[in-house]
Parts: sequence; structure tokens; C-alpha cells
Amino acid sequence: MSNDKDITTEADDVNTTNSGDKPKLDAGENSSQNTNDNTQVPNDVGSSVSGDENDDQESAQNNLSPSNQQIINSFEQVNAQHSAAIFRQFNQGKVITKLVYDDINAKNIDNPLFTCLFNSSQHFESLYQHLGYELCLHSAGDFYYVRELRADSSDEADDNALKVQAILLQLGRYYSQTGRELEQLCQAQFGFNESDLLTLSKDDESLAILKAIKIDNWPKAIDFITIRNFAYKTGGNSWFISSAGKAFLFNLVEQYSQFEQDH
Repeated sequence: MSNDKDITTEADDVNTTNSGDKPKLDAGENSSQNTNDNTQVPNDVGSSVSGDENDDQESAQNNLSPSNQQIINSFEQVNAQHSAAIFRQFNQGKVITKLVYDDINAKNIDNPLFTCLFNSSQHFESLYQHLGYELCLHSAGDFYYVRELRADSSDEADDNALKVQAILLQLGRYYSQTGRELEQLCQAQFGFNESDLLTLSKDDESLAILKAIKIDNWPKAIDFITIRNFAYKTGGNSWFISSAGKAFLFNLVEQYSQFEQDH
């Protein structure tokens, strides 16, 4: 799925949307047919054909395996608007986190898209498998993502993951150097702000790393991780790292610590 499209937040729109009425299949009316000599088919013949068709339909339904019946029924049980929003977010290169930031109430709230995925995981796993993707749950970071099943798939996803990791690692390094705990970087009441970005923008080493991953400056770097839900904006000039970003960051810190111990 493409990861470079312009992205707008989808979860807020879904919060106000209730599950719609389930679609119902209406049986079509039988239409009478005329023979070539303009003689109308007798009612008893029509009834006999209709009866045979019903028998065939009933037989076909009875022959459906339990697994096929379950797949068909799962589409009726899943909210179509949520499913469409999930597809758009994955298509835009986003991860779907368990919690999202609510600007109005200034706090984290449950993400209805994550809840939909979690409650109907078997349905979505099968759906995305048919689309050529694997639906993955990162349990430590409480987020869903998809990856291509093709062996010759594009390296674009790996490239974006590298960019996210490089940005988060530079943020974490800077945050620690200022005497703050990394946990605070991932909390909405603390996080980081525009003043931090101005300081980072004067650091030649961090700018060189951004150039290496083809990102021009720190505002664009923060946009890159925010539109992919690895960070959330809490105000006009403040952000914090999401659970997905936290999982990436702390894994990098652990790997770096292990590397130092081994060498």
C-alpha cells in the first residue's frame, strides 16, 4: 500500500458514527415470460420452475462449509464505515493505535478503529490476506499495521520504517540530554514542543542524519511521524510520542544498550 499520500485524521470522524443498519438482501420478484408464439407460460409451470430454483438455492446454502458461512456472516457483523476507514488509514501508511488523542477533552481515548480490528480480528486477517497483506498486531505497542505478503514487495515500507526509527532515536537522544525521562516524551502532559524543535534545528549532527534519510528539516520530520500515528499533536506547537512510537523508541534504546555491553 502507498505510504506517501497526504493524510487527514480519520479516527475523529469515526468517533461520532454509530454502526449503520445491516444490509438486507431482498428476494427479487419472479417475472412472467412469454413463449415465442406469444402464449403465456401457465402458472403451474412457473410454480414448478420456481420450486426447482428454490430447491437448488437451498441445496447450495446447505453445501456451504461452516468456514465459508462464517466469512459471509462476518461482513454483516462488521461496521462498514469503520472497515472503510481502517482500509484508508492502512493505505496511507498509518498504523492504528489502541488510543488516540482527543483534542476537545485533552486526553487519550479508545480508538474505535482499533477496537473494530481487535473484536473482528479473524475477519480482517482473512480480508487482508485476500488483498495480499498480513494484518499484524504489535502487542507491546498496542497498534495494528499491515505488510505485504509478496517476496518481491517494494522496499518502501522498510524505507519509511527506517525514517521513523531515525527520527525517534534523535528525539530520544535529545530528550535524555536535556535531563528528561523518556517516559515523559510519550505522555501527553509532557511530550515536546516547538522550542525543542528549534534547539534540534541548530544541532548539525541531527540535521545531517535527517539529510541522510532524505528529510529536509525537523518540522518535516515531525510531520512524517505524526501523519503515520507514531506521534500525536496536542496543541498548536506541542506533540507526544504515541504507543506505536514508544514501542519503536524503547526497542531501539534496548538494542543500543545491548550493543554497548557487547562491545
